[in-house]
Amino acid sequence: MDITSVTQASTSPPSQEAQSRQALSSDLDTFLKLLTAQIENQDPLEPTDGTEYAAQLAQFSSVEQSVRTNELLSELIAGQGQQDSASAADLIGLEVRHTGAVVVNGAATPLLLDIPLAADRAELVAYDPSGTEVLRRPIDPTTQTLEWSGGDGRGGTLPDGVYTLKTAAYAGAQDLGERAVGHYGKVKEVTLGPDGTRLILPGAVSLPLSEMEAVRAPA
Repeated sequence: MDITSVTQASTSPPSQEAQSRQALSSDLDTFLKLLTAQIENQDPLEPTDGTEYAAQLAQFSSVEQSVRTNELLSELIAGQGQQDSASAADLIGLEVRHTGAVVVNGAATPLLLDIPLAADRAELVAYDPSGTEVLRRPIDPTTQTLEWSGGDGRGGTLPDGVYTLKTAAYAGAQDLGERAVGHYGKVKEVTLGPDGTRLILPGAVSLPLSEMEAVRAPA
């Protein structure tokens, strides 16, 4: 059984909305003191129009409501994120389909290819974590699956590691572009952090939950 754990990010510092509310409370006390002093020291023969005081209070109330609205929105988003994370924990031990990095470790990985029907020539292209192309090998443009263990098609094999795969397709002299290659990986761990929920797959591949395309029981 693979590792089954959920990692929780460290407690974050007070939110900007909370800090803003604290500052607003302090500013409100100062505002009321100034307003009281203004009323006490106004010219009794030419008193300030009461509507001006009402406008000032209304403006402060509007700012306070905006800060509170932001706080409630942040709480709503955080609650939704926790719910998604709890659901993601159920994926531990299952296999998810994605187009992220592929692990090369000597074992064959079934690849799911997306090659345009118009293509009469295709290649499997591999990139290392730095984005450098490290492999380009011809493949059958009509195939939809390929068992791949890192081979370059000429007897050589890529070093163990993680690689991003694409298919490059051509129709005659026309370049049809590159497309992502899909495959499955078993979920070993779910992590919760400031960048959202992520699934940890073999080879320490970290996959955003939003990039999961399908899920299935282990083969």
